[in-house]
Amino acid sequence: MTFSDLLQRPVETVEKLKSTRRQALRLRRRGSEDDLVLTTVERMSENHQIVVLTVRVLRAVMGNPETRSQLLNELLPQVFPWITFLPPGGRGEFAQELVDMMDASADLRVSAPVLTLIAQWRNTAEIYADPELLAILTSPERGDFGPVPRPNAE
Repeated sequence: MTFSDLLQRPVETVEKLKSTRRQALRLRRRGSEDDLVLTTVERMSENHQIVVLTVRVLRAVMGNPETRSQLLNELLPQVFPWITFLPPGGRGEFAQELVDMMDASADLRVSAPVLTLIAQWRNTAEIYADPELLAILTSPERGDFGPVPRPNAE
């Protein structure tokens, strides 16, 4: 459905929204504009409740030593295969930060911080997976290399 359809036929668009199984409509926009998703407040609230519930389950799992161990050793590698490359203790640190960030993000109803955290940890795993890069980044400092030139503004 196009954004113009919404503007020109709002009643029909809402009826179509109500009749869809997912209770969401993708509104395609012209050019380089991002597409939009039209949904109901009720559906958005339901999705948020599911996120909050998921975070509570993860927090409970992390709070129990037995389930925490299973999460770290069996479940997380299935979701994030790259955690295999994290150093000892890295899996636990990642899991705890992930749960904390999901909790805070759910409270604020934002998702970008969670995705940023996952990307940061994935980048860390990439460094540990490359022995040459790891050696470069963990080698002792070799002094001051002087001022950094200003990038060319193009």
